[in-house]
Amino acid sequence: MSIAAYLQTELVALSNEARRKHPEIKEAAERVIALLRHPGQGSNLANVLSQNQDVLKPFLLACDTKNAKLVTISMGCLRELISHRAMPEGAIEVVLKTLNDIMSQGVEIQLKILQTILPLLTNYDVHGESLAEALLLCFRLQDSRVVFVNNTAAATLRQLVIYIFEKVGEEDIKIAKQNAESTPTVQAKEVNENSTSEQDNEEQLGPCALDAYLLFQDLCLLTNSEHARFLRLGSISRTFGLELVESVLTNHFHLFKQHKEFASLLRERVCPLIIKNFSDKHDFPQTMRLMRVVYILIKQFHEILAIECEIFLSMLIKLLEPEGNILWQRVLAMEIFRGICGDNALMRRIYKSYDQQGTSTDIFGDLIIAIGRLSTEKPLLIGAGSFIQDSSEIIKQSHVNEREASEGVGGLSVISSTMRIQCVDQLDKADPPQIPETYLYYLSLICINSIADGLASYIFPIVSQALHDQQRHAAEQKESEASDSTSSRAVISVFPNTNTLELSKTKEADEIVLVTTMAESAWPGLLAAFSYFLGSNLDEELFHNVMRAYQNFTSVCGVLQLTTPRDAFLTSLCKNCLPTLPALDQRSSSNTGNTTVQEISTPNITEKNMYCLRILLNVAQYLGGTLFDSWYLILETMQQAEHLLTTKLHRGSASQTGQLAKKQAGIQPKTMSPTQNTMTRSNTSQLSNVIDYSGLASGSSHQEADVLALLASFKQLFDLSTHLDLSSFQSFTRALCKLGAVGSGLPIADGKGSTAAPFLKGLRHVNKSDDKSFAIEKLRYVCLQNVDRTTILENGITVWDISVGYLIETANHPTPSVRIRMQACDAISDIIIAAMAHAEQNSLARQEETQMRVMNNLRELIQSHGHVLVEIQRMGLETLNKLLQTSGQSLSFGWGLIFEMIQSSIGTPGRPNTELSTDAGSGGDLTVASPPTKSTGLVRIAFPCLQLICTDFLSLLNATNLQLCIDTLAAFGYQTEDLNISLTSVGLLWNISDFIQQSLRDLTPYNVSDASVNRPSSGRKVVEDIVQLFPDPELSHSNLNGLWMLLLYKISTLCSDMRPEVRNGAIQTLLRTIQINAMGLDMRAWQQCIWKILLPLLDDVDEASSRKVEETPEPANTGSFVMRHDSPSKQWDETHVLLFNGLADVFQNFLLKLIRLDDYLDAWVFLMEHFESASLFSSPEVAIAALKGIQTMMKVPAVKEDSHKDQSSAEREERLARLWDTAWSVWERIGSAIIGRDPIIGVKRENLAPRSDREMTTRFTQETLTEYVNIMHHLYPILSAKFEIRDLHAFLSVIHQVLIFESSPVYRPDVDYLSPLQLAIHDALIMLNLSTIPGGPAAVLGQLTNQFLLALHSEAAAQVNSTPAPGPPPPVRPTYIALCKVTVTRIVILLDKFQKEKDIYSTGIYAKILKAFGTAMRLRYKCPPSFKHVEDIPLWKIATTAFLECIKNGILIVEGFEEDISDQRFLEIWQELVVVCRGTMAPSLPIPLTEMSLKNQASDESFDLVFLHSLKTKVFFRMGYHRVPLDILGDLVQILDHAANLYVMSSTPLATSQPAFGSASNNNINASGAKGSNKPASEVKGMVSSESSDLSFDIIQGLGITLHSTTNTMVPVGRERFAFGCLEIMFDLCSSQSPSSSTSNGTSGKDINNNSASEADIRFRTAKVATLVLMQRCQALLEAYSADQTLLGKCPFPRLRHQEISLILQRMNDLRLLPGVMIDKSSSAHPPASDKEEEAFVKHSVLAGPTGHLFYLYEPLTEAMFCHDPEVLLLLKACLRTAGRSFGLNK
Repeated sequence: MSIAAYLQTELVALSNEARRKHPEIKEAAERVIALLRHPGQGSNLANVLSQNQDVLKPFLLACDTKNAKLVTISMGCLRELISHRAMPEGAIEVVLKTLNDIMSQGVEIQLKILQTILPLLTNYDVHGESLAEALLLCFRLQDSRVVFVNNTAAATLRQLVIYIFEKVGEEDIKIAKQNAESTPTVQAKEVNENSTSEQDNEEQLGPCALDAYLLFQDLCLLTNSEHARFLRLGSISRTFGLELVESVLTNHFHLFKQHKEFASLLRERVCPLIIKNFSDKHDFPQTMRLMRVVYILIKQFHEILAIECEIFLSMLIKLLEPEGNILWQRVLAMEIFRGICGDNALMRRIYKSYDQQGTSTDIFGDLIIAIGRLSTEKPLLIGAGSFIQDSSEIIKQSHVNEREASEGVGGLSVISSTMRIQCVDQLDKADPPQIPETYLYYLSLICINSIADGLASYIFPIVSQALHDQQRHAAEQKESEASDSTSSRAVISVFPNTNTLELSKTKEADEIVLVTTMAESAWPGLLAAFSYFLGSNLDEELFHNVMRAYQNFTSVCGVLQLTTPRDAFLTSLCKNCLPTLPALDQRSSSNTGNTTVQEISTPNITEKNMYCLRILLNVAQYLGGTLFDSWYLILETMQQAEHLLTTKLHRGSASQTGQLAKKQAGIQPKTMSPTQNTMTRSNTSQLSNVIDYSGLASGSSHQEADVLALLASFKQLFDLSTHLDLSSFQSFTRALCKLGAVGSGLPIADGKGSTAAPFLKGLRHVNKSDDKSFAIEKLRYVCLQNVDRTTILENGITVWDISVGYLIETANHPTPSVRIRMQACDAISDIIIAAMAHAEQNSLARQEETQMRVMNNLRELIQSHGHVLVEIQRMGLETLNKLLQTSGQSLSFGWGLIFEMIQSSIGTPGRPNTELSTDAGSGGDLTVASPPTKSTGLVRIAFPCLQLICTDFLSLLNATNLQLCIDTLAAFGYQTEDLNISLTSVGLLWNISDFIQQSLRDLTPYNVSDASVNRPSSGRKVVEDIVQLFPDPELSHSNLNGLWMLLLYKISTLCSDMRPEVRNGAIQTLLRTIQINAMGLDMRAWQQCIWKILLPLLDDVDEASSRKVEETPEPANTGSFVMRHDSPSKQWDETHVLLFNGLADVFQNFLLKLIRLDDYLDAWVFLMEHFESASLFSSPEVAIAALKGIQTMMKVPAVKEDSHKDQSSAEREERLARLWDTAWSVWERIGSAIIGRDPIIGVKRENLAPRSDREMTTRFTQETLTEYVNIMHHLYPILSAKFEIRDLHAFLSVIHQVLIFESSPVYRPDVDYLSPLQLAIHDALIMLNLSTIPGGPAAVLGQLTNQFLLALHSEAAAQVNSTPAPGPPPPVRPTYIALCKVTVTRIVILLDKFQKEKDIYSTGIYAKILKAFGTAMRLRYKCPPSFKHVEDIPLWKIATTAFLECIKNGILIVEGFEEDISDQRFLEIWQELVVVCRGTMAPSLPIPLTEMSLKNQASDESFDLVFLHSLKTKVFFRMGYHRVPLDILGDLVQILDHAANLYVMSSTPLATSQPAFGSASNNNINASGAKGSNKPASEVKGMVSSESSDLSFDIIQGLGITLHSTTNTMVPVGRERFAFGCLEIMFDLCSSQSPSSSTSNGTSGKDINNNSASEADIRFRTAKVATLVLMQRCQALLEAYSADQTLLGKCPFPRLRHQEISLILQRMNDLRLLPGVMIDKSSSAHPPASDKEEEAFVKHSVLAGPTGHLFYLYEPLTEAMFCHDPEVLLLLKACLRTAGRSFGLNK
């Protein structure tokens, strides 16, 4: 709310409250309210109020009433006016007087007063007496007994005091702006007339400054129990006064430095106050506050109060003494020193002010001494000595609690030895707090650390900046000058050489000198204190702080070139890095030779030791450039520490020891790069540039991780050696050499002529004989890291001379252990390789110099004076290998010597007389090598050198060296000691071949005559021709060709090696080499390759494989995994496979070149006959390979343009044709041999077996037969143009016998899918071009028909889904089911394609096909299952569908051929149709109704209906053809009639035995007619034509119905719809109308009389027979219906009977017969001569009409009119009505 609203509200309340008793207040309030409501337009309300003196009147009057409620309201309004500066300034004194008057009111009023005074003084300029009056109010309220008022007043006073001094600062700023020219000095009233000096000081101050001056002076006086001069206050609390003084000095110390008046107060008032009260024995609150003021004076004013601060410091130091001082007083003093020591600038100023003057007290020195004495007062209390004694336990102590202290286990801990709030800060305590007993010592430790850290925090930035400036200047100078390639690196050094810094020229030179003298003065005391605390029981944090300070002070001494303090601190630090048990001092007597040292117990390194090591590494990193000879001390410590750390890992986790050893010993110099790390004061992080924690197991402890990290830090220290300058680097290297010499017993003298001795006596760990040398390992690593600087000359010597000289001496000296000598050899090898690699970057002269140095050192290493070891020889060869790997490309000489070295390493294989004899546990020596003996190890080491030459440096070799290289590789291939070397040698010969061919291509083309060369007669001459010497070193064309032939011959000699891996690799290499490079060969070279290298391989491999197995030597155990077969025969089979495949590829790829040879056919026949023998007399694997080789050779290569200009196309085709004819003869000859008959095409070959001891295989595998058939896939496209019927018959004969080959050991399942052999045969048949082969379609269809029948006759096919018998599963046999299914499709396709081929029908193939399909259709559900896993259509359905496709056009085509097809073949076709119909339409079909679901039954019946419809149009409507015999026609009608039966009667004897369809001769139509009607037999006989007189149909027997029977049970047939369909077809056959569907001749919906005469004859002949059978069936059914109707009465007939009679009546009503089908043609109608003749004429006329059937059945129809079924009755009426209408008897 706004001030106007607030004041109006309060004034209204005030007016209402004072209305009765104080009307004057009411009036005054109303005047102010009126003013507030109308202050004036556009005026500021606060300004208006501040100018009106009546504003305060109501409030002042209310305060005078002393009424609490009125006073409260008034005080709130006054505070609001003051806060908004709306009170007139002249009323300040009146307000203060009013406040003073009401001060005695209640607590609420007093709080209101305090809340009003603060804004009054802050919003208005109150000075002098008014200010004193306001402060006096606060001081009086501060004396209140009410705590709340007391605290509020104290807080208000503190704010006011601070505000008063802040006003001084603002005033000074104003004065500075006004330049002190026009502002008059405020004259203050005289406070003390006797003090003229003070009055002079006061007259120079401004108003605010004067107020502050007087206030501070009164505070000092009152605190010192003196009378105030300004406040008119008698006294204040001393503690409160000290607090106010402290707050002023703390927050406004700069005012005391700016104003001398204030400074004089410090000297005249504050210091006497402190000295006076300090000498008195006061309580804790006063002493504590005095200490705080003293600290501020020392910190801020020691320069202007030098003497006083010296007194204060001396007093504080005096307080540290235990005599006569209370604990809390000493603690307060130490806390003050803690703050002083933590301010490094203050410490420097104190030292400069006192210690450096020489005349004053040595405050700094006395302080260090006092702290040191205090620290050692109670050793047991802080556990002094525990660190030295604790070397066997790894216990990480976090704190020392009181219980441990009470039990005698002392120590310092951040938790137990500190206070949450230090004593000097506990202002609220009236009594001394409880102080931990060790808190005093904790403070002393903190002070010591702060002193060291303070010196470092000042020096380090200066040194870092100086280094940066120095190196920047060096870099700028380097850019301006020409840089030398061997100069030092221009990078910021991690190892700074501070000795070169000119710190005296810096702007901080005086301060640096001051710090230097401080360090020189303090280091003895600090070292003693640090050593004492390091030997105490400190917790982790305190220990780390001590070590940080230790590190910092050591580094300070180092950069300030204080060598003695630095070395002293380093020595102490190194001792603390290692455990010092007495056990380490035990030594066994030893001499300078190779001694055996008694193993001593290794102490356990502690966590504190490890942290000391980290500090040591940090110090070494920072001071590395200035350590020089002190490096030995650090390196020796690191050596011992690494051994202890490794032992610690062994104890903690034995499984990780191997990994640690690999990490420490397997460092690769090329992958490591040094990193830079800047050391800071507060960061003691470990250097961890490259550390791999993957070696840690998932459950490894934290300690193990720390150990690994520390070891990584060790490594990084050596990484950073790259930043040492040359002189420092030489010192570092020399220290490593000394360390190694001492460890291995070498008498190496240092540069001063004396033998080096360990710095830490009693701490050096003596290496056992099997330990590696720490010094050698690190020397190797350092040299690798600094390889570019090892050869730089510095002070007349290089690092190379120092390091490599020491290593060679160690390797060749007999004193060191074997392991150390080997380690030295490894180090030499690595250094040499690195130096050679680096030399490539230098100039040619430098490269030659480096190579000479390296070779000399390598020779010196290997050829020592009688002390060379076999292992060192091996390592020398390894070094040679590495040298070739890294720098072989730069070698320009010595290749002959290198080959001699390699050849000498292989020599003659034999066992060495002496071998490496060493025991890891005993550390035995190595036996000196015997030069004549070549060990396997040397061979394995020398071969990589040759391998490297053959892969990378062939271009550096001449012809002579290449011949040596080829011979050497062949020798390595012959050796049997190492299989892998032999294999690799073969591969390297490939590399040489590529090099030779590339060299040939690079040369000018060399013309060689392509004249054909006769086949040589002697193989011996081949060897002599190929092997030759090459005295001319030039790589000429002739030399290169000779080298290539020599190389091929060397490879071919390895192809018959007894080791399968070698010979297989040689074969692959040889053949692949020829394939790649043969395009450039001339014909002479081709003839040599064919007859001298390739074809002889067949006989050589055969001869080698026939050797006895026991003669095959066992290969050496190389330790490598090689896939091997079970037996040597299998291995030789693999060799044959490789050879056959390769030779076939060569002949196929280069066939167009080979046919240009005169003896090309001989080579072809030689190879083909070899393949033929191999396919018949070898194992399945070899046979398959041979057959595949033939397949490969059948691929005709493409003819390239202009590639055979010397050979015409006709000649080339003629030569190729000879090859293909030979191949066809060979194929047919192989097949004839397989099936056991003589060949048809070719001539039987004598001596087919390659050797007399082999017999032909009789159990050819399915795979072999498949590959044999696959040959035709490649051969037939070539021979298709001249493939004749004779060839086809031979082919079909062979493949059919191959298909049914029964001697194969294993068969593939062929139910769901074709077996590979079946697929190959099927594809081969599809591939045939039958259009070009007369009689070919018939032959192939016959073959396919035979294949279809295989599944129906196979016993295995019938047992596909049968339940297996118990026991082992039977072997898989072919079922041919899948073949059967695909063959059906192929037969249908071929019949459709070649349906006009007469041979298919004239040879009986068509009838054979129908018979084959009919067989499956008759078997129906007894057919083999069509699938096992992949669901498919049943075979009988597949056969049915195919059968329908065959007869779709086949019947018409057969009729079209007429007499071209004999009656016998025609009759065979219709006989097969009758057999098929009888087998598929008989009621007695094998239908397992009980085993089939209704759904499947319905599906099969629907399929049968489709089949029946097709038969109607394709068979039944064509069976009246004139060439179809009547017996066949009658059989078909009889089959159809029997198929129309819907049910049988169970009580009838005929119900259980159906009539045989073929027994038509046993019954006659007369008997049937007499049995079924009342007509005389003569009449019935008269209605039957002479053509059908021999037919006999017993319809009643066929129906199974016995009339007038009440005990019959009707049994329905299985296919009800099928029976109805057959009945419908019977009516269709008799009808003059065509069926609704298309007829066979394509007509539909027209009267049959409109068709052609031939079609009419066919229909009339069919209807003639079918009508009589149909009439007899209808008559029998009507009579049976009438008879049973009498018996049943009104009971309904069964459903089938009802549907049957309804269908018959409906169809009879619709049926229109062909004219004359029911009369005899011989009894033609004559005019009637008598009544009897007239009756016969009428009868003849009626029956000859289209409705003659109704008159024939007129009597049964009329008898059935008495039925009770209305539907049947309507149909009967319709029939009779139709009969009447035929005579015109209609309405």
